[in-house]
Order: sequence, then structure tokens, then C-alpha cells
Amino acid sequence: MNNNKQKLLLQYLISSGDLYALCTSIIRPEYFAPEYRNAVKFIQDYHEEYNALPTPEQIKAETETSLVKQEIKKDQFEYCATEVEAFCKFQAFRAAIFAAPPLMDEGNYGKAEQLVRDAVTVSLQREIGTVYFDNPQERIKQRLKDKRLIPTGWKELDRVLDGGIGRKELLLFSANSGVGKSITMANLGLNVLLQGYNVLYITLELSEEVVGQRYDLMVSGISKFEHMARLSELVQKIEQTGQHCGELVIKYMPSGSKTTAIKAYLKELQLTREYIPDVIIVDYIDNLDPSEQVPPELIFLHDKLTSEQLRNIGVEYNSAVVTASQQNREAVDAPIIHQGHIAGGISKINSSDNHFTIIQTGPMKAKGSIAFMPLKTRNSLGLSEVLYHNWDRVSLRITDEDKGPDPEKLTFVPRTKPNEPKSKSGLVDTEGGDGLLNLVDDLN
Repeated sequence: MNNNKQKLLLQYLISSGDLYALCTSIIRPEYFAPEYRNAVKFIQDYHEEYNALPTPEQIKAETETSLVKQEIKKDQFEYCATEVEAFCKFQAFRAAIFAAPPLMDEGNYGKAEQLVRDAVTVSLQREIGTVYFDNPQERIKQRLKDKRLIPTGWKELDRVLDGGIGRKELLLFSANSGVGKSITMANLGLNVLLQGYNVLYITLELSEEVVGQRYDLMVSGISKFEHMARLSELVQKIEQTGQHCGELVIKYMPSGSKTTAIKAYLKELQLTREYIPDVIIVDYIDNLDPSEQVPPELIFLHDKLTSEQLRNIGVEYNSAVVTASQQNREAVDAPIIHQGHIAGGISKINSSDNHFTIIQTGPMKAKGSIAFMPLKTRNSLGLSEVLYHNWDRVSLRITDEDKGPDPEKLTFVPRTKPNEPKSKSGLVDTEGGDGLLNLVDDLN
């Protein structure tokens, strides 16, 4: 853009407070020719300080730049806004291109990509937002239509989640080592597959063959020790199931992969398979890195960026995202599991929409039982309620529990409210109870 046009746009901007307010968020002094940069900075500083635009005389006195106010008509308003937007987008992209090579030489590809991404997204915010009292019926109908929850296939979880997991949301499971994070996510994946949804299972730990074998068990119900002897039956059951469900893609990525690798793969999947998965399972988030380089000691920031970027992938692709995280050592013997027991940064929970801890003690596993306890639900109730399910050690399937726990066996029930009084029946024992893990052992 030549200097004369830059000067004209500046004159339009100082002539209309509304026009300036629309454009100011994307304007940077360095975008303009050197002779106008001081004027742009003065205009911005003046507006920030006095909430008004300086006069041409003030601009001349402070920066020696001569500008003349213009009469702004509707067409000139639109012209200026459009031209300023295009100019700032071009300049931002140009600056990103020049800044990227040194970052790439340092191996900071995530920062280089972010600069380009920010430049591409430079635009004016022309939408005013939601005017709450205007046409509430249409607004509510659209909200209900857009929610489109995906049932988990487990009645109790769906009840707590008010119907299921939402697209553009992040569901986080946590558990101690060996308790069943991967098994839980694989079961959830199969549950939604059987409803016709497409699932992408990204494994950052186990091989594709191991994950595939687990699905062989869950789909067929045939023990892995009998797969060779019953190969024809196994194949037949898998093929029959595949005819009546969504598509499952299992993709291995090395531990330490960045969130950008998932985005790149989704684009490849969209090109080759011509769809975007309804549910993206990432096994698991502790093995994933953000696009930016983060010093290892900044665990909170690392996990914050990773979880936010993973959730943003779901937002961008209109998919539900499911992942899991380890719990720390304090959770092993803790009487009650809470959010502070998450390994690494609690920022993972802050960024998630729903968070469940998985409970399966040795006696529970031996007797075929597993439980989930919601620790965070953004849009529903039911916190700290223990949800019991059946677990089959052969097929690895987690299913609804037909019969609830026997009240006579209850020795401890976690509170759902901070100041809930002790139950008259003695079922709530916060003073002398042996804790949640003893409770679930007693129930079995």
C-alpha cells in the first residue's frame, strides 16, 4: 500500500470514533510507513489515555505529521474498514514470514507456526455478539440443536453428563497406574462406534497392534488365548460388527509428539478417508507436548498449553476429545480422590469440560467391578458420586451394573456438598470411615 493511501486511511480513522474503535485492535504502528509510525502510536496512546481521538492540530504538534479530518459517509466507513483489515493482515503475515526462519533454525517450529496462524486470523470483529433478549425462542432452539451430545453408552455417566459428551469439549479421565485408563477409553470408543459415530484412537504409548487386539477382545468376546484356534469365528464377528457401526482408525504417534502432529494427521485423514472423526481419543495427554517449546520445570504451563490446544482441536474440527492422565503418588493411599491428585499440572483439569477419576482396586478387579467418580462437570450435576460398572476380565468390556451396591455394605459415602450433615442412617462417615478405596472393596 502506497504512502498516500496510508495517509488517507489514517485521516478516515481520526474522523470517526466508531471507525477507529472497530479497527484499533488490529492496527500496529510498525505496519505503517516510517513517517506515519509516530502518529499512529500517538493516536493509540491518546485514545487509551483520554478515551477520545486527538485533533489534527495535536497530532501535528506531537509528531509533525499533517492529517486532515474527513467527512465519513457509510460507503467510506465500509471502504476504510475493509482496506485497513486487508492492510493489517498483509503486514502481519509479512512480519511473520520474516520472523519465522530464525525460529525454525532454533527448532522452535511451534512458535513459527503460531506467528503465521496469528497473522492469518487478523480480522475485524464485525459481529456484535448475542443480544440476549432478541428472539429467545430461536436462540434456545439453535442452542439445543447445536449441543448434539454423544452418549457414552454408560447410563450412569450419561445421566451425570446430562446426556453424553459434547462436541468441542474435552473429557478427561484420571487414575493410578495400571487401573484402566486405556481400557476405559477403548470401551468408550467402542460404545460410540456402535452408535454409528466415527472414532480416531491416537495412542502415544501402546502400539497399534496392542490397541487393535484389545478391540478384537471387546468386539468378539473371545479370549486372546483362543484367537488362533477360533480365528474364523473371530474374523466373522469383527466383520459383522463393522457392517453396523462407525469407522475406527487407530494411529500410533511417538511419545512426546506435539499437538500440531494431531492437527496435521486430521487433515491427512480428511483427505484420505473424506471425513472428520466425531470422537478423538488421545491415549494419553501426559505423553503429548504443546506446539511451543516449554522448559521442563514449567509443568503447569506445559500442561495448560497442551490441554488447551488439544481442546481447541475439538473446537476446530467439531469433535469430542477424550483423554486421560496419571494420578500422583498421594492418590494411591488417599481416602478420597480429588482434583489435586492429578499428576503434573492441575491446569489439565482447568482446561477440561468434564473430569472423572477411575477406581478399581485389586479386589474389585478380581470380582469384575470398576467405578467412575466425577470430579468436575461443567454443565451438569453429580460431583463425587461413585458410579459402579461391571468389568469382564476376558473381553475387557465395561458395562452398566444391573444391580446397585447393597446399602447394608456401605461404610463410607463421599459427600456431594461441602457442608452436608452426617446421615441419620450412618451411611456417611466422614469422621472415622476407612476411605473410598475401602468402601469399594467392601462393596465387592
